[in-house]
Amino acid sequence: MYIEKLKAILNEVNPAVVTEGITSESRLNEDLGLDSLNMMLLAVQVEDEFGFRFDDMPTFVTVGDICDYIEKKTSGNN
Repeated sequence: MYIEKLKAILNEVNPAVVTEGITSESRLNEDLGLDSLNMMLLAVQVEDEFGFRFDDMPTFVTVGDICDYIEKKTSGNN
């Protein structure tokens, strides 16, 4: 559900990322090649897109980790 929006954000943050084939198990660093700057830009874009602010910067390993976090923050269960 959130993965398609997240793919678009990933493409904005780093146009070199090939979004085809990205799954919830795709690892941000190892599979997609995101560095710390990309991760900060991703966080800002996610906050803007989904209308929340990170309380602290959690450590995300996979695309699924981000999707789960977005779901938690946007469902009112924070």
